[in-house]
Amino acid sequence: MVWIWVSLGVTFKCTPMTMACMAKRLGVVMLDVTESQERGLVTGRVTVGIGNGLLRFGIERMLQLMPREPEISMRSGLAGALASDLESGDVLIALLGEVDEVSADELRDQAARGVGIVLLIEDGDLFELPKVMGLRAGFVRSSSVNEYSLRKAVAAAADGGAAVPEELAYDLVRFAGRHKAPPQVRLRLTPREQEVLVLMVEGMSNKQIARGLQISQNGAKRLVANILAKMDCNNRTLAVSRALREGLYERYAHARPAAP
Repeated sequence: MVWIWVSLGVTFKCTPMTMACMAKRLGVVMLDVTESQERGLVTGRVTVGIGNGLLRFGIERMLQLMPREPEISMRSGLAGALASDLESGDVLIALLGEVDEVSADELRDQAARGVGIVLLIEDGDLFELPKVMGLRAGFVRSSSVNEYSLRKAVAAAADGGAAVPEELAYDLVRFAGRHKAPPQVRLRLTPREQEVLVLMVEGMSNKQIARGLQISQNGAKRLVANILAKMDCNNRTLAVSRALREGLYERYAHARPAAP
């Protein structure tokens, strides 16, 4: 049996085993992996946006070895990949170390449109994980990636899921456990701010929040700024982390009015 684990707002795959107690302590969510993800079949386009030329070439060669070679688009950096014509069902492969807060927001936008995301993690880069808080993505360690692990990660992303090798999943859960913050004072958000915080956790950008709540984009930015100030967070990734850690997301999502 395999599972998808969601921790720190990102999604990854591992076997249950002794992780059950960690799941209970960290409040992670588990979802089944589909058979097509297990077979590792990909039919859509795969865009590789990695600045490291040697790593980019290696990923291209691995993709060409897949049982059913997908259409492959190579870009010399994440910006070029994000600027390409990505469509629902496509997969974007990028390097976590090359993601900044602006491109992280763009990745969330692409994921919301149905684009699968796979991020390669270099050794020592776990501390950069909060940059992609709330992003549904698969993860693969770049130092140990091979044709098999890449194939499974890409297939899962193309099928709307996400996957991570088990050894990296353990590292991610340990990282989550080490980065729990001390209890905070009681938070007082307005009902509208609570709605916005829920959407932030779900990975929506300011533009998507504005569209979803039928308000202006400037209005959405003001609400996000108010939330960050009240939560004493310097950026939205820290706010999302606190919302997940303290159960605010579940509380506010449950209280959110049903869509008409």
